[in-house]
Amino acid sequence: MHFPMKLLISNQHGAIVMALLPFCYGTLVGKPVWAHIFLLLTWCSLYLMTYPFLNLFKPQVKDKREYFRWTGIYAVTSAVFSIPVLWFNWQVSVFGIAMLPFMAVSIYFTRTKNERAMINDLAGILIFALAGMGAYYFSTNRFDTFIWQVGFYPTLFFIGVTLYIKSMLRERKNPRYYWASLVFHCVCVGLFVLWQKYALSLTFVPPLLRAIFLPRFKLSVKQVGLIEFAVSAVFLSMLVWATL
Repeated sequence: MHFPMKLLISNQHGAIVMALLPFCYGTLVGKPVWAHIFLLLTWCSLYLMTYPFLNLFKPQVKDKREYFRWTGIYAVTSAVFSIPVLWFNWQVSVFGIAMLPFMAVSIYFTRTKNERAMINDLAGILIFALAGMGAYYFSTNRFDTFIWQVGFYPTLFFIGVTLYIKSMLRERKNPRYYWASLVFHCVCVGLFVLWQKYALSLTFVPPLLRAIFLPRFKLSVKQVGLIEFAVSAVFLSMLVWATL
């Protein structure tokens, strides 16, 4: 019997961090329970499914059989993992439904060969934010003021990440992205100072510093990615500290 030896996954490894950070944040500031393990497995399966699924809509891809196959594999896997999730709290499925309009946006930009559009990036960021909000609601059953913060803080961080990455790699020769990244990060820090949320303001200082100084160096894609892993880990740790 033949089994697939290698998972079909995207080579955009930085997006994995973007998918997991809000989920981990929502879980940690909520009330972690055993069922979060299955929620995480379901979320990871759904995230992995997006790569072959979106490739089905690429007009330049002629042979789509492998993408159909892996879309089905990940769909079945996520369905199996979701059984204990829905048994524990079926209402969390509402957050999955809320992701569908943003997924439609991603399908549109995939079909039009414009995946790098800022609106498409923002749609993905909002999907990740909803995952974090769902992880928080899953065990708390509270749709309160804080659940919006669970979505809001990582969203701010990832908008900054997107502008920063464009200034470092895709739009390195376009100074507008450097200044857009710099201004956005400064606004994040200053905004929380004005709100007298000084711990949160401090949380956005490490991303600001890397947005200021790192574009001055010619770093490889791998170096940028490794540094971003570290910055994301620091941000998550400080965010939990600032909001618990």
